[in-house]
Amino acid sequence: METIEDLTRARAQGLDAIDDILRTAAERPEGERSLTAEEQADHDYLAAACDDLAERISRAVTDQGDELRRAQQELRRGWNAGVVPNVNLIGAGSERDIRRGNSLDQVLWATADKVVGTAGGVVPVEQVVVRAEASDAGVYAPRITDFEPSNRDLVRSFQKTVSDMALFGLMIDKTAHSSGEGFQVARSHRLFKDRYEHLLRAMDVDTSNEGTDWVPTGIGASLHEKVRAEGKIAPLFERISLPSNPWKMPIEGTDATAYRVGEPTGDTESKMTASTPGTVAATFDAEIFGARALFSRSLEADSALAILPYVERKLVQAFVAAEEKAILDGDTDGTHQDTDVHALGTTDARWAWDGLRKKALAQTVATATSASVANLLTIRKAMGKWGVNPADLAFIVGTSNYHGLIADTNMLTVDKMGPNATILNGMVGSVGGVPVIVSEHVRENLNASGVQDGITQTKTYILCVNRREWAMGQRMALDVQIDDSVYRETFQRVAVAFMREDFQHIGSAAANDDTAIAYNVTP
Repeated sequence: METIEDLTRARAQGLDAIDDILRTAAERPEGERSLTAEEQADHDYLAAACDDLAERISRAVTDQGDELRRAQQELRRGWNAGVVPNVNLIGAGSERDIRRGNSLDQVLWATADKVVGTAGGVVPVEQVVVRAEASDAGVYAPRITDFEPSNRDLVRSFQKTVSDMALFGLMIDKTAHSSGEGFQVARSHRLFKDRYEHLLRAMDVDTSNEGTDWVPTGIGASLHEKVRAEGKIAPLFERISLPSNPWKMPIEGTDATAYRVGEPTGDTESKMTASTPGTVAATFDAEIFGARALFSRSLEADSALAILPYVERKLVQAFVAAEEKAILDGDTDGTHQDTDVHALGTTDARWAWDGLRKKALAQTVATATSASVANLLTIRKAMGKWGVNPADLAFIVGTSNYHGLIADTNMLTVDKMGPNATILNGMVGSVGGVPVIVSEHVRENLNASGVQDGITQTKTYILCVNRREWAMGQRMALDVQIDDSVYRETFQRVAVAFMREDFQHIGSAAANDDTAIAYNVTP
């Protein structure tokens, strides 16, 4: 008789086979990626088989739950008073399938649709594609809402425990350099062994098979969502999962043109005027993008456990700071627009891609020397048609200009926006319906031309950006690794939080006025 484990294993093999078919097609040259007739037939057969297995698993789980309830009834009646059954107290019937057919990696990466940001706003969280390697086709992790409400706390506890174990193992074992290796160290440590096994039993995971062999892919949703909650600039833009790397995103170019068509008066009338819409493509080339936090190589286990929240917080803050500096001030030219960043070399995050200031300086400049509501409206006006819809826009200012703006009675501050208003993370108010976001990463040591030259360092800038014209492409979700080679002489180790991602302008033309700047602004 086939067990639930046998059925689940067969379904997993079927899903892997489907992934292999799709990955093979995706790796072919562009224009040849459609499934062949044979591949389509195999795909459809496997999909139907997986659906059938899912139904059989559900029925088997229900039958098992019925048997469990009968055993419990007999126990209560005293028929088998001397026998104590091995009962999972989480639930019976369909609810015993805590994971809903997902792998442990998928459970590890189950995210919420949105989280409350540390700066008070609401931040969207992307649905993560889990990949063991950057070249993998990957599989979507579920949303936390896909689980039964009674099981969501258990899933969250599992995610937090795995994240803690990975960081803990990296801190106490100098031979561990990846999150997976850190997790394996912690799995057998006295501080985590019982806790982890208890969670596996609660989730109906076989602690002698899958639970023992499994190594997590990445650090998991617990730390990932904290990165999203910390961000203020990155959440303004759509985040997309890159199906390959590099990947060309087809986007709309010039519009087709409509023409007047005359009423026909005979059978030899001329054809209507033809019009062909233009198409362009933005190329995403995801790089390893990360930030670091240092700790001693001589940490004892109890000390490592105590500073876990600190290390986690430092990693989150460091990653968000690097990402947002790159979005604002990135420049990939051989000579960086800012001399101090150029001197730091290409390992600085601000060499990762061309950012908002880079494009705005080249394309759309407005004249404004101070932060006021009137000047923000002037910057928006310079955007032309790309500045019409306030729902698509955001103003970005630095901390000094923020203090000037809140003194302007014409700005609608957050406290006056009403209970139904959508508040973005880092939002301090709105001007003309456009949110005003304050970022501590807006530079305030630039010259009158909007760049850093090391001489005149008394100016800053204000941006107005059409958020629909930019996107962040993500190939791999957050992970953590350790490198102690650079800091060996100081007896330190460095934890590096990283993703594979790329930030690109996705407008129909580089000349579009979708990102405007006022740069000769006094802080």
